[in-house]
Amino acid sequence: MFKRWLSASLILLAVCLRSNEITARADYSDALATAPQGILINKTNPFLTVDTTDKSSTSIVNGKNSEAPGTQIVRLHEKPYEFGAIWSTDSGYMDLKKVQKFSMWVYLGSQESPVSSGMAFVLQNDPAGLGALAKSPAGKKTKLPSETLGVWAADNLAHQGSKVHLAETAIQNSWALEFDTRHNGMDGASAAGQGQSFDLNAAPVHIASNYPAQSTTYIQHATDKGFLGGLLSRTDYHYSMDHKGVLVDPKNPDFLATGKWHHLSLRWDPRTEQMTYTFDDRDPKTNNPLPGLRQTVRIDPKKIDPAWPHSANEPAKVRWGFTSATGAAHDENLVIFENIPGLIVVDTYGEIIDVERKQALAPRDQVVSGDELQVAYHLNYKSGRQTWADIRAKLRLPDGINYERAEILYGNGKKQVLSLDEMTDRQIMIRLDQELSDVNDTAMINFYGKAMEVKETKMVPSVGSSFTSTARVASIATTQFRINPHADVDLQIISPNSVSLEANQDTTVLGKVVVTCNGDMGMNLRTKVKAALNDKPLDDLPVSADGLIRLPLKASQLKPGNNVLSLRAVTSHGDASQRVKVNIKVAGELKFAMVSPKENFQSGTLSGTPQLIKRAGRWKLAIQDTRGKDKQWSLSAQATPLTVDRQPAAGRVVYVDGDRRLTLSNTPTRVLTRSCDEKINDGKYEVTDDWKADTGVLLELNGGSKAGNYETKITWSLQDAPQ
Repeated sequence: MFKRWLSASLILLAVCLRSNEITARADYSDALATAPQGILINKTNPFLTVDTTDKSSTSIVNGKNSEAPGTQIVRLHEKPYEFGAIWSTDSGYMDLKKVQKFSMWVYLGSQESPVSSGMAFVLQNDPAGLGALAKSPAGKKTKLPSETLGVWAADNLAHQGSKVHLAETAIQNSWALEFDTRHNGMDGASAAGQGQSFDLNAAPVHIASNYPAQSTTYIQHATDKGFLGGLLSRTDYHYSMDHKGVLVDPKNPDFLATGKWHHLSLRWDPRTEQMTYTFDDRDPKTNNPLPGLRQTVRIDPKKIDPAWPHSANEPAKVRWGFTSATGAAHDENLVIFENIPGLIVVDTYGEIIDVERKQALAPRDQVVSGDELQVAYHLNYKSGRQTWADIRAKLRLPDGINYERAEILYGNGKKQVLSLDEMTDRQIMIRLDQELSDVNDTAMINFYGKAMEVKETKMVPSVGSSFTSTARVASIATTQFRINPHADVDLQIISPNSVSLEANQDTTVLGKVVVTCNGDMGMNLRTKVKAALNDKPLDDLPVSADGLIRLPLKASQLKPGNNVLSLRAVTSHGDASQRVKVNIKVAGELKFAMVSPKENFQSGTLSGTPQLIKRAGRWKLAIQDTRGKDKQWSLSAQATPLTVDRQPAAGRVVYVDGDRRLTLSNTPTRVLTRSCDEKINDGKYEVTDDWKADTGVLLELNGGSKAGNYETKITWSLQDAPQ
């Protein structure tokens, strides 16, 4: 009876183990089948390699998703009790002096299969280079604890009382960002030497960072093992870890090993010495942007680069990559890279432009049915060790737009016309005809169309698109916006459309706004009226509940002559009325716009014979007539007798106009008659602009005039002239 029971229990155990293996294989197959788009890692072997150390089990496998062709995946380990690593080569280094961006997808297993400890993204300058890995303490021949993730120190020596010696077992000169899927929270006397305590006082599942080779990263816990009444004593130790920049998801505590791909973005800012990492910021199925979880931490370059700081032109090289380590529990840890820092550096962004307003939409901005829109994808090549070639765009265009045409504009002036015949459900695949490089550094992919007709406000969500090559994958998300139903907006002026005022007279303009949407008059839309007087904007006018507007205008706001008031009603949804104009004519006036208060004649040598002395400097005399173009005026001038050193002079002031030479005396003399058009230069006429060097006001001196300072006072006067 006992034998039969034992046999049955062994069979049950074997079935359970077999079930775990089947689940793990199914999990791995599903990960390959749903893999997002990534780069070809084999093609980039000069920059990234899995040929690190003979202790690493990391391999490169091909994705099985037909929607992401050419994607290759880093499989960090395959079995229990394995270490895995992929590192950048000497050519694929990260330069700490420059802004660096990493973009990748990570797969961290499934709760349906045994969860391993996770993996870590690592920056390092370990002397071992490509062979860098965490190691057991000297002389201890045991398997590496999985909580090290291949990078942290190995806490598997019970009598290790030195945090400094503990840190020496980690990858040296390093910073690590861990994705911890298994809680290591063992405490108490039994924890010493087990390597299972790093997560004491930490959330069971988390993302966190710190320096693996710094003793300050580890927190020591001591257990007194004394016996025989204290005659013999011994202290054992175990260590927890100081987690920096922690990310957890309170709504979904097991947010890492979900059986799904997770997007990871990292950005290094050398100016602030900060690394920002964002997890789950894109949807693996749609590529649409997500809020994600984000943290920013400071990284001290001296702790990962012993040669820091470097000379001005010398790069600060750091090796980067991923590590992992498994224990008895084993699950898949996979990585898909979208870029290699420094290989192809591009900036990408998308925008939706309201063509009529010539303005890019901000998130949740609104347009109106029928508005012409432009969806633009910008690809900007900044630098790199190679060109961005054979770019293929998988575009998911925003809903709510009836697309009419498309094109690609390149930085070198070339244009690629696109056909919309291949578009299905607003999705289209495009191959760019030209590569991007230093000499052809931009491509702008434009889709033009009109906002569709809607009966009620429609929210158009942001959608993501991808731009791929064998060495670079970039993503662009469009802006979320709203489409509002088209409303008819009618603005009527109920005061006179043409107003005549006396000088210094105020006035008030009255109007009424009627808004109709889908036949419903008086729609509850916020409406205002934009006003401009003589092309200068005024404050927006509110519209009362009964649709009335009232605009008081002060005389000081109006100029003599014709004033044009422009009014246009606009709704909160973006609809607008036709522009309405009101002409306001203010009785004009005839006046001097400018008269020089004091001017000079040229200095010269008297010849002893009659001579004309020309003007010096820039004399100014301007007339302004805003009474209308059918009005004429006359300009008269008079001058006091000419003196020299305050004594009567042998000469006179004359006004020369063509063949006419008029002597100016104490009696006003008409020198000019004309009319001004108030629509031209506001009715202003610059008299002195028509003077030449030998016309206008001059001094006429007789022969025998003596040298000295000549003076006179000229008085100008204006009069109405008969028509």
